Amino acid sequence: MTKKISPEEFFRLRRLVYRNARPLDYAMWKYLFENGSGDDFLRVLSGYQNEDGGFGHNIECNNWNPNSSPYTVCIALDYLDIVEEPAGGAGGSIIAGIMKYLESGVYMLESGWVGMQGIPGNNDYAHMPWFHFDPGKATEADIGVTKRLSDFILRYGEQGSDIYKKAAGLRDRYKDCSQVLLEGYPDYDPEALDIKSYDPDNWASWLPLPVYFVGSPESSYYPECRRTVELNLDTIVDRLVDTGEFQFASPEDLEAYEKSTPHPEGKRWCLPEQTVGNYYWGAHFITRDMNILRRFDRLDFSLPVLN
Repeated sequence: MTKKISPEEFFRLRRLVYRNARPLDYAMWKYLFENGSGDDFLRVLSGYQNEDGGFGHNIECNNWNPNSSPYTVCIALDYLDIVEEPAGGAGGSIIAGIMKYLESGVYMLESGWVGMQGIPGNNDYAHMPWFHFDPGKATEADIGVTKRLSDFILRYGEQGSDIYKKAAGLRDRYKDCSQVLLEGYPDYDPEALDIKSYDPDNWASWLPLPVYFVGSPESSYYPECRRTVELNLDTIVDRLVDTGEFQFASPEDLEAYEKSTPHPEGKRWCLPEQTVGNYYWGAHFITRDMNILRRFDRLDFSLPVLN
């Protein structure tokens, strides 16, 4: 029997989102499941956009650097892609701003854009270890970020412009590389991970499930990855059913993390901002997972829910 989310579970999860989500994820929930306005959702997203057209301000819950970076623009693109026709209304202004940021060439090398560890300013704000500045990363392109931004430019940019030509060249440069940016993970490689032969017992818990890469039944990857996708969807249903009230990490857990992952400058990772950021993830993950279940017809009720 196919596992699905029941109406009762939907309303229970909705209460968690209503109580705990930041406005961005709340607006996304309303748009996806309750006939909310895509324009309203995009206006909330625009609140994270800077004057230079890039994004910051904790749009990524574990990076509190308010300044723009190529990586945080990619996080914004994940939200932008939620809306079916984002180029109109509030989305048009967002897209124009992103194009302005990318055309500026900031954090862009000949081989592409630097990734999340190539931003010196991250160290000035609360952040988790995977955002800590690494001078070496500032001198090399992040392939996943570069492919994501190049695809955006080729979709929305002006053909013949310098940035369009650059993006076309970068896409050609990395056309044989399967590495992508997925769910914030910078080096997701479906071929190296052999997602067709997915084994839950040997899959790292911190890696995004293959179903997030496949995305929808319309994906060209779906036929050969169907077994993996169905296993992943069952896992997601079980995970959501088991999701309870959100909890802040205990002082003991925070201390254990600090000891197991020492800060290179003797500081602490688990600052109050990170406690809040980790709390925000709870509602984001519920909304993200309900959306993937929606795409694969794993909701046992009709949408939109209007009551």
